[in-house]
Amino acid sequence: MTHSKQSTTDSIVSKHVDAPIDDPAFHLDVLDELSYNADVDGAVPLASDPDNRYPYVYPRDVASITRAWLTALRHDVRPDVCRARIVDAARFLIAVEDDGWWYQRYGLDGTDQSIYRQEDNVAHGIRIISHAVLALDASDDLESVDEAFLSNAVESIDAAVAVACSELYDANAHLIESTTSIHEGAIESGYTLWVNCAFLAALQQAADALDRIEAAGLSGDVSRTEDIDSSGGIDTVALDDIVERVGKLRSLLEPGVERCFAVDGTTVPRRYTLDGDRDERPDITLLAPAYFGLEEVFGEHAVRAAERAAASLQDPRLGGLQRFRGFYHDHDVHQHGGNGPWMQYTAWHAQFRYDREECERGDEVLSTIIGHTDATGHIPEHLSTRERFEQFVEQEWDTGSDFEKEFDDNVLRDVSFDRIAEELGHMRTAYNEMAAALEERDVISFAAPLAWSHAEFLTALLKRERGRDPHA
Repeated sequence: MTHSKQSTTDSIVSKHVDAPIDDPAFHLDVLDELSYNADVDGAVPLASDPDNRYPYVYPRDVASITRAWLTALRHDVRPDVCRARIVDAARFLIAVEDDGWWYQRYGLDGTDQSIYRQEDNVAHGIRIISHAVLALDASDDLESVDEAFLSNAVESIDAAVAVACSELYDANAHLIESTTSIHEGAIESGYTLWVNCAFLAALQQAADALDRIEAAGLSGDVSRTEDIDSSGGIDTVALDDIVERVGKLRSLLEPGVERCFAVDGTTVPRRYTLDGDRDERPDITLLAPAYFGLEEVFGEHAVRAAERAAASLQDPRLGGLQRFRGFYHDHDVHQHGGNGPWMQYTAWHAQFRYDREECERGDEVLSTIIGHTDATGHIPEHLSTRERFEQFVEQEWDTGSDFEKEFDDNVLRDVSFDRIAEELGHMRTAYNEMAAALEERDVISFAAPLAWSHAEFLTALLKRERGRDPHA
């Protein structure tokens, strides 16, 4: 890689890290190590090592990882491997659901293992499949890809857009409605900034992907090879009709988002409740307009919202960004063993700084993340301290408050109590391990390596070295 700016090694690598964490190849290696062949189709990264409580595939995480792979491909960093990884991930997403709904998490056998509704996964599925089409196009492989994959990719996008239109889009509010998404609790109920931004980004990328298909001379009827009608013919769907449906929803949603979240003279809210109240409490989703590259919709509102998040959520002791302010009496706030910084969100902050060519500030943010890695360079999910953990146990875990927040009937899918009990057991094990670890140290980290954290760090590195990629 050609370095046009000051060496990354000189400015952001902490002395305690033995791994070349400044090298994008290192993070690609970590993502490779966390990727597994699926029993259904394709290969896909798990959230973390299977022994780290998360032996699941999360579409939200995978979308961030395919975004990082696509950025690496476009920057000529292992392009062939990245293209193959993105396409394999899309194959998995197409295999696990055929009706346009994607849920919180899946096993490698394709079974739905989710607990929460998390409607934003519909948008993330569209993004992953669109990333695959864009990766094939960037590699000049779009015309040679097998017809079945391309047909099913287009059909999956169309099905997901249909779900968004019929089940999630509120034509009166002109917004997408949700119950949970990037956070598990009721903090996501109503019309949230994150979910609406995720869908806007998904629709934009879907439109771009479909345009590339048309430009490659593949326009016309796209066939679903598995759907054979009684006469032996193949059921087809017109690509032009799908393009029109994507464009129609996008044309409805974009002005709705703009007039609700990007109004001059007002603070960007993180959500509206179902009865229309503005929720202006800061949380990490205020970075969504910048993260998803929606400056054309939000203008300077994207910058102001991100700056507000960075200022409000900075951890005063550990550095990095917290998910939200840690007021434990707030039923929407989940402390998860004690409030603290989350490394993937902190990497969003670094990306924002590099996008604005604030390289020194971005380097400081990445240095904070590196300071919380282990000697092998593995990046965790989030951190807590002894004091915070002990308060969490006393105020929320022992009282049952955490259980009430985590498994609120209003945000759960219709799942068996056995699945809830299993998740609760994982939580208890994790907190027991934390308590034991904190007997010898004052800071504890969760789930290292976290694939999502490495993907966002990788994207930040690439933004630092090559400047902003508006299509990432």
